[in-house]
Amino acid sequence: MDDFVNLKDAIKPKQSDDGIIKLFDDEGGKKSQSTLLIDIGKQFSLFHDDNKDSYVEIKRNDGVFIYPLRSRVFKELLGHRFFNLTGKGCNTNAVSDAINTLEAIAKHDGKLHPVHIRTFNDGKRILIDLCSEGRDVITIDANGWRGDKDGGVKFVCKRGMTALPIPGRKGDISLLGNYLNINSEDLPLIIGWILCALGGVKPYPILILQGEQGSGKSTTSRVIRALVDPSSVPLRSLPREPKDLLVSAGNTHVVTLDNLSGLSPEISDCLCRLSTGGGHDVRQLYTDNDQILIDIQKPVIINGIDDIATRQDLAERAFIINLPEIKPDTRKSELEFWRDFERDKAAIFAGLLDCLVAGLANRDSVVLKEKPRMADVAIWVTACEKGYNPENSFIEAHTKNQREAIELGIEASPVGAAIMALMADRAEWTGTPTQLLRELESIAGASQAKSRAWPQSTKGLRNSIRRLMPSFRKVGIFISQNPSGDRFYRITKGTLQPPYPPETPKPTAGAAFSTGGYRADSGNTAVICSNRADSNSNRPTSNPATVRVLADKADKADKNGLPIFIDEGEI
Repeated sequence: MDDFVNLKDAIKPKQSDDGIIKLFDDEGGKKSQSTLLIDIGKQFSLFHDDNKDSYVEIKRNDGVFIYPLRSRVFKELLGHRFFNLTGKGCNTNAVSDAINTLEAIAKHDGKLHPVHIRTFNDGKRILIDLCSEGRDVITIDANGWRGDKDGGVKFVCKRGMTALPIPGRKGDISLLGNYLNINSEDLPLIIGWILCALGGVKPYPILILQGEQGSGKSTTSRVIRALVDPSSVPLRSLPREPKDLLVSAGNTHVVTLDNLSGLSPEISDCLCRLSTGGGHDVRQLYTDNDQILIDIQKPVIINGIDDIATRQDLAERAFIINLPEIKPDTRKSELEFWRDFERDKAAIFAGLLDCLVAGLANRDSVVLKEKPRMADVAIWVTACEKGYNPENSFIEAHTKNQREAIELGIEASPVGAAIMALMADRAEWTGTPTQLLRELESIAGASQAKSRAWPQSTKGLRNSIRRLMPSFRKVGIFISQNPSGDRFYRITKGTLQPPYPPETPKPTAGAAFSTGGYRADSGNTAVICSNRADSNSNRPTSNPATVRVLADKADKADKNGLPIFIDEGEI
């Protein structure tokens, strides 16, 4: 809604025993500007939230408005009332001093009230702040939805928030597809994301819209946000620092990042925290040691041309939608498109509210055979589906989407792509980290091996593999390490369960085994050993010293291209 409130209605002070605010004190002295501003501010209800942030409650004839105490709106209100009392403007220092005092009153004398932005969900009911001029609230429970003036929850109006549509009497969620340039099989994912964001159901999935230039990514983002958390500035650019992104998220319900060309690891991790929750602490001032703790969960929309979710932790939290090309004969003008959307959005919004009712009514009866990582999302959307679609359409779309995201994440990683190529024509590979890194380098090529994305040591390789292991398991490739020193990798594919960790190689008379499970006979070339490499029966595999000696000797042998025999005296 607009930041400016109707001051003529809002600033009417409560009558005290002595009447309205006095310009002079009891001794006849003229009150200072800051004292008058404090008297004006005390006419309103001041309170604080769980984080000790201060707020003011402004009552008007048509509703109740809540603003941060330090907001521009409240400062303008104080200044307007001061002008009405004195006929003069107040100076900046006086306003600052008054705000400091009023903030102390709110924190120490004011009541504690949780404050919410746009949505509230306590498990039994959902409240949605329309942010309209009349401060209307939609209350939803298992029996239906209705409009209220006060649902008993304090919603704060942040700068830039605008009003949601007044829902129509008859909902029609099918109209939404007319305004989204997506493939039909992706529509359940879009609707599922909206139902989580609108219903305040956490953790929030991240919606990623990808497509070529002119595929309607920004327009699709605007349409979706207009049904959940409309704003005067619906699309934002990506902040450079994670803390700036978190601060921005704290002032809105939906975070919408437009036209991204990639994500840094730090921003990717920050988006994961916004999805599933996680704190972030920053230093309050450079001159002290105080910290500000930020813990925020918000729905996120991202759009861009490039593949954005290349890190698996982000991909597993996301719905990745690839937008098709818009044909010239189907493209609409901006004027025509938004005119039609304005006509239909009330019916679409009412249809979404009907789905939320179905979600509250059916959530406890939903049973999923297999739960994805964000199981709460799957259960909630499946429950809501009873209000608009055949059951399990979301689960089917989500399963397919996650599979594609996993494959995309593996392909986006140079190490992942090389391991896929390594295992393309074999069922098993066993060897040391040094051998694996060398073999992957030969597959990737010299230019890739010299790039910054390629691990330059076995430690870097281990970190890359650890990040990719969950994704590999889902495509049938299992990577395990020997628990005795982590010196051996065993890679297998095609089994339903992950393999046992590899054991150390077993040297025998007349033959030698390298750590890769290869047998070197005097007259034969190396062939893959059919059995897992095992240690000498006189030398337990759990002995770390044995593992280190065997690995070092095998590495030396491999570098020289010669078989190696282990002498008992070296252990």
